[in-house]
Amino acid sequence: MFEWLNHNISLATLLWLFPITFLIHDFEEILFVERWFKKNYSTTSHKVPEFFRHTFQKMSTITAAQFTLPVALQFFVYIISTYFAVEHQYYPMFLGFNLILLLHVFMHIGQSMLLGVYALGLGTAVTVTLPYSIYLFYRLVDEGIVEISTILTSLPYGLITILIVLLGHKMAHKLL
Repeated sequence: MFEWLNHNISLATLLWLFPITFLIHDFEEILFVERWFKKNYSTTSHKVPEFFRHTFQKMSTITAAQFTLPVALQFFVYIISTYFAVEHQYYPMFLGFNLILLLHVFMHIGQSMLLGVYALGLGTAVTVTLPYSIYLFYRLVDEGIVEISTILTSLPYGLITILIVLLGHKMAHKLL
């Protein structure tokens, strides 16, 4: 199957699919965040680890509009990192962001297992983000563009994503 993908998807197209797959995943979260918390908060909040309960409670009041601001900030930064990867073959930020997004898939799986309900975003994490990430990293390594060690050392760049999300949520609570 990877051979077919290799022949039919250019590397540039594959890289530019990153912001698109991110948006598909986050659109699921934006569209359902309010409904998910209304339906699941009371039955799941006691299952959340103590150190995360305050954040979970705060997230339970978020609106779709407030959730959109950090997503928009991430999307903007992801477009810039993709541009540098495609046009200048500068991969560290791109790799770091994709590595965080791949790890994020397992966060959704873990949330679902911990809470005993369908976790917000799980569907697109497993059906869109996971296959894209696996193929992306396979292709970059297979074509000799990066090594696995390069992917791992790019993780600190991915942490920028976490800062953007935290900043975006803080701004959203003040502005919206």
